[in-house]
Amino acid sequence: MPRVPKEVRSWIYDFFYDERSAAYLKIDARQCIAAKGGNIEHYGLSSLRTGKPVADQLEFMEGLLPCPELPYHMPMVELPGGRVADLHLFGDGGSVWLLFLDATAERDNQQRLQQKAYEMTLLQERERQLNAKLQSTNEALRESQEGLTREYQRAESLLLNILPASIAERLKADEQIADNHAEVSVLFADIVGFTERARSVGAVTTLAILNYFFKAADLLSEQHGCEKIKTIGDCVMAVAGLPAARSDHAEALAHYALELREAARRERFAGEPLSLRIGIHSGPIVAGVIGKRRFVYDLWGDTVNLAARIQKSAEPDEIRISDATHKLLGPDFACDPLAETELRGTGRVRMWQLLA
Repeated sequence: MPRVPKEVRSWIYDFFYDERSAAYLKIDARQCIAAKGGNIEHYGLSSLRTGKPVADQLEFMEGLLPCPELPYHMPMVELPGGRVADLHLFGDGGSVWLLFLDATAERDNQQRLQQKAYEMTLLQERERQLNAKLQSTNEALRESQEGLTREYQRAESLLLNILPASIAERLKADEQIADNHAEVSVLFADIVGFTERARSVGAVTTLAILNYFFKAADLLSEQHGCEKIKTIGDCVMAVAGLPAARSDHAEALAHYALELREAARRERFAGEPLSLRIGIHSGPIVAGVIGKRRFVYDLWGDTVNLAARIQKSAEPDEIRISDATHKLLGPDFACDPLAETELRGTGRVRMWQLLA
């Protein structure tokens, strides 16, 4: 081997003498394989191509060249074919000689044990990382599920504030809500002199009064099994007898009206007691949900229209009911008859004043 440096030759001869295989590569300044020789087959390096980068063909050489300190020793390196060898690097001008020498059997076994231990450590670390990632993912999933549960409960609460529970369930089932109810009682109640008083007290006091009034209407509707359908400015619309029919719908709404009036009397607005005008009528109605994004549950029909006109005809602090509602109340309620009154769009209507 006339081109192999003397120092490299001596290593090769020593290993031949000990009956240990040796092979070599010459790597040029471009870090490409310039030549190869020795027992290349023994190390499974026959496929190495000259003129090509050594790092592309031997992964363990990645980042090793250029090596600032030569000679350099890499003990017990596992080669692509699975054989373990000692690697020695020598400098020769602008080239590097890479010498492959057999490791002893003991070192071979030791290397394999170390390699297995290293692989086991890598597997354990990988397992730890995967477990940590799984735990993090599970935690994120739990938080996401809790967030979804909170949002669902919030949406449910908002839906139940807008719709009766049974109507909300039907709506979630994508059912079209359009129902006929043969017998219900409808109530309208508004605050007497609201617009004039609101001008004198300002926005904060006005909103506080409305909040008090509407909260009382909500609470009493729950207590008496009625449904507050909607608010219109300072007016409340409520109904008894739907979505589930009940024979005492007129009585339930009469109790609701009396207690709503008492709740209003306990509050003052612009220095005067809060008073209401309330009207009630009983009869058939149509109920349903309209709209898609901003849907609303509402009532329609002559019964609704007449209840609204009766309310407008009432005196301050008075509860007026139609003759139809009076016939349903029975003797437990004190009522005074009123003279027949002409109501717009309806004609002459007989009404009663609900006292207690």
